[in-house]
Amino acid sequence: MKIKNVVILFLMGLFYSSYAFSDDTFYYKGMEHKGIKKITEKTHNKWKVVSFFDENGYLLREINFYKKEIRSDNKYDYAVTDTLLEIRRIYGKDLNKQKMVDRYYYTSLGQCYKRRLYFSESDTPSYYEDNFMFEDGLLISYTQGKIGAIKFVYKYNEKKQKVQKLNVYSETDTTFYAYVYNQLGQLTDYIQESNNNEDVYTDVVVWSNEKMNKVHIQFSNFDKRGNWTRSYLVLLGIVWKVVILRHGKIYGKSDIREDTFACGYSMGSIGS
Repeated sequence: MKIKNVVILFLMGLFYSSYAFSDDTFYYKGMEHKGIKKITEKTHNKWKVVSFFDENGYLLREINFYKKEIRSDNKYDYAVTDTLLEIRRIYGKDLNKQKMVDRYYYTSLGQCYKRRLYFSESDTPSYYEDNFMFEDGLLISYTQGKIGAIKFVYKYNEKKQKVQKLNVYSETDTTFYAYVYNQLGQLTDYIQESNNNEDVYTDVVVWSNEKMNKVHIQFSNFDKRGNWTRSYLVLLGIVWKVVILRHGKIYGKSDIREDTFACGYSMGSIGS
């Protein structure tokens, strides 16, 4: 039996909040979240994250609270050209704030071909993504790491919707990510599963007592008009609530109760 600690990163520059629900936002030029001005995320254990966005959908500020006390206040700015997106993050709440620079390099078609991540003032990248492959305008695969040791492979349905991502560490160690959509084509569910039935995910609520190598990471709700209103994200055993402020109007404002957690993520209740 192999025990795995789950670290869930929704890669919008490695630091975007759970609203992303997609890990390839910056692999294409253009944004999918224009019009959202503010998002508030809450947990049962008194954490709250408030994120603010500009008119183009770029994250400008992210404030983390614990029991109404500010624990971190992160600010972002951007340099955007036809061939480069540079995201600069300044994080921390003291005077000696740290910096992180995330750079996406694009072809003339607006497709990413290289990504580098830098910390503080270092000129040496700390994170690498290369070997991006696209087919019919869709991302097919890329590699992660300085020597490309980890490979990611994408699969799509006939509507060109992403339905599966494979995280290939080796011939015997692969993690599958499934994407589920509603009738309007909106992404509603995000599910992670290991190819090894002996794996055990920890720090999250797993699929069932009998299937410890599978976890329902996130699901989202939409209103009758198709507006995204609320998402629930499992991270280290916590359910996050997302409240959206769009054009001055609040969508999905409601409280999460403990029985919501028990019902939504009780063993075997999802996907059975």
